[in-house]
Amino acid sequence: MAQPDMVPAAIESETKVSPRSDFRSGLGWTALGLAIVYGSWTMDRLAHLNVSPYTVPGLVPGVLGVCIAFMGAILTFRAISQGALKATPRSGINFAEHARLYVSLAFCLMFGLVLMGHGLPFWLAAALYISGFVALFQWPERQEKGQNLRGLLVALGFGLIVGLVIHYVFEDLFLVRMP
Repeated sequence: MAQPDMVPAAIESETKVSPRSDFRSGLGWTALGLAIVYGSWTMDRLAHLNVSPYTVPGLVPGVLGVCIAFMGAILTFRAISQGALKATPRSGINFAEHARLYVSLAFCLMFGLVLMGHGLPFWLAAALYISGFVALFQWPERQEKGQNLRGLLVALGFGLIVGLVIHYVFEDLFLVRMP
């Protein structure tokens, strides 16, 4: 196995992300982190229930939002120092390069907008989401090996197990009511 410092320069230059792309990503992560911080700050603090400040809803998401915003700012400033503002922008977006990202986004939206809150128990919605995600993203590899049915069964089994484990962890260990 090749060591990271032994990677040929040609391969490294093909896979290196441009400073301009890092700049845009850094801005996006910073904005997302700040939005999370804002959302967690505006959550009900449950002061009327005399809840400890260390257990208020929104504390952990707020801390994670600060971390995301901080890392996004670091990425943005690093990109600026590497010449992101001087680089010429590429013409348009190549949607084929980001197909997996768009499919993942569609799956996440489907889970949040279609599966959640429409009568399905959480564990089943999570199991369907995870099974579909695994099956779709493993399909080309499974098809190449002639293991389509096996891949679907593995995805269904994995989705069911993970959906039940997530439900158990949140409902029984963290005492969070799932929708």
